[in-house]
Amino acid sequence: MVVSGAPGTGKSSVAAALAEDLRRPLFSLDTVKEALADSLGLGDEAWSDRLGDAAAAVIFTLAEANPWAILEGWWRRERRERVIERFPGAVEVFCHCHGTLAQDRMRARHQAGRHPIHRDVINPAILDRVAELTDTVTPLGLGASLLELDTNADLDRWALVAWVRRASSGE
Repeated sequence: MVVSGAPGTGKSSVAAALAEDLRRPLFSLDTVKEALADSLGLGDEAWSDRLGDAAAAVIFTLAEANPWAILEGWWRRERRERVIERFPGAVEVFCHCHGTLAQDRMRARHQAGRHPIHRDVINPAILDRVAELTDTVTPLGLGASLLELDTNADLDRWALVAWVRRASSGE
């Protein structure tokens, strides 16, 4: 199962709730990227992208050995193509919200001490483009069930879990 969407759309919260409620392992792109940065060090935006690519490779390898895992991240550039190639037929939850809300969430995360490996910390001007970016990100289209989850309002966890259970069982 893959949770996707633009930055600030609630992917991490949705994926964590699903992992907890479904008792599945969660492989989060940001978590792995941050661990790699803690071990290998910080750098510029290009280094952040390289660590992101490495984090995706780790997640893909782990997911192949854990087919019930939930993969969460912003699957952009080559990572998008790789997740589509490696997980055809996976259930997808695509998180989306108003661009201004995503931008506000990103600014709040930034002010709360976001890990310094992320591009929006390295280059805070990126925060000014989040609202615009949000409108350009689309579902991966993995070929199985797709839920386009509006995260503008509070999450109905039980409805979400029920949908995932149905989608995962092929109903």
